[in-house]
Amino acid sequence: MKRNDVLSRIWILVIIVLGIAFSAYSADSSQPDCSGSGSINDPHVPSGPGPWFEGWYTRVSDVGGSRSVAVIVASYLPKGDTYVPGEYLSGYINVLVCEGDGAPTLSYTVFPEKTMALVNDEPVAENPKISCKKDSDFEWIAEGYGSITQDTIDISIPGVVDVYIHTQNRLPWSTDDPSRSIEGWMAYYPFPTHWWVNSLGSDAEYEYTLYDGDEPETFQGTGYAEQEKNWSLLFPKAWLWSQGISENNTAQYVFTYTRVELFPGLELYPWLASYRSPNIKWNFNFMWAGSYIKVIKDPCAGTCQLTFRDPKRSLIFDMSAPPDSFGDVSIPTADGFIPEMGGESFSATVNVTAYRHYPFFGLKRRVDTQVFENAVLEFGNGWRCMDE
Repeated sequence: MKRNDVLSRIWILVIIVLGIAFSAYSADSSQPDCSGSGSINDPHVPSGPGPWFEGWYTRVSDVGGSRSVAVIVASYLPKGDTYVPGEYLSGYINVLVCEGDGAPTLSYTVFPEKTMALVNDEPVAENPKISCKKDSDFEWIAEGYGSITQDTIDISIPGVVDVYIHTQNRLPWSTDDPSRSIEGWMAYYPFPTHWWVNSLGSDAEYEYTLYDGDEPETFQGTGYAEQEKNWSLLFPKAWLWSQGISENNTAQYVFTYTRVELFPGLELYPWLASYRSPNIKWNFNFMWAGSYIKVIKDPCAGTCQLTFRDPKRSLIFDMSAPPDSFGDVSIPTADGFIPEMGGESFSATVNVTAYRHYPFFGLKRRVDTQVFENAVLEFGNGWRCMDE
């Protein structure tokens, strides 16, 4: 066995043991202090010098058709710099729109020189103090381009695209405790990026105007919004990400599978998956004992099949999107945002099948199926299509 393989298995064992210990402590401790005033979706501050980034993502699926519109915004602290509240950071804005049903995902990008996150109209100076019930309350601004809040996106890339989105009735990842994170134990470990799913399917109104034709063209409607956030040092060395909402918002899913460098020379392949339907509400975490994943992917063909499995259940995602339906996205690295390092399609068809397993008899029973049309499929960094 190679030395790196041995080290990887040792570190995975250490992480799992620490996670079990933390879980046991949490189970035995009293209820968390709910006196905080914020949410994990609120802005964070770097724990030390850069590199460091923080970004928010909202994607709206039209309730009456196949259209999608998404907005990504982020700020970046350069390598070696120290965060000073009130000073501007360079940033990133990406607007993606698609008519769905195989249409290309159009991508419009700009890199603002001045961005800032505010809470109570003041520059962020500390990490949010988590409340068990409160939604986030912040504003991210980009000078010359607009702003976002928990519920409203008002962004303009002048002469290119204007977007307005308003959301309400947040559907948290955990309806039992809206402050819980999809990361679970992983939130306490030194991964190079952290992930928060703020809403699996909020109600949304949208309007956007495109200026790339002879005359401006405006689109508007209502839909359902998936909202999330990433922050920390940089994006993974490679990743798959997918998200979908059923036509009537009765079922939702989101997952990621990544390759990260935890320490120099040590790579891990963590995954997280969540699926909600009228029949089941399942989560999968790579740190759970007995969990594993099987992946077959072809980024240039726009196809992927993932099976998330533990001793009692399996959840299969069979996905495909037309190869020419992917739009470019940028990613944060140790040296800033690098353009065109990911491809994201809003025209994916995703078949989901869920099974319960009976190991003593070698049997399994199908307990749920769902087909998601015009879902998101994204291949990033080392797993993006690199055909020339």
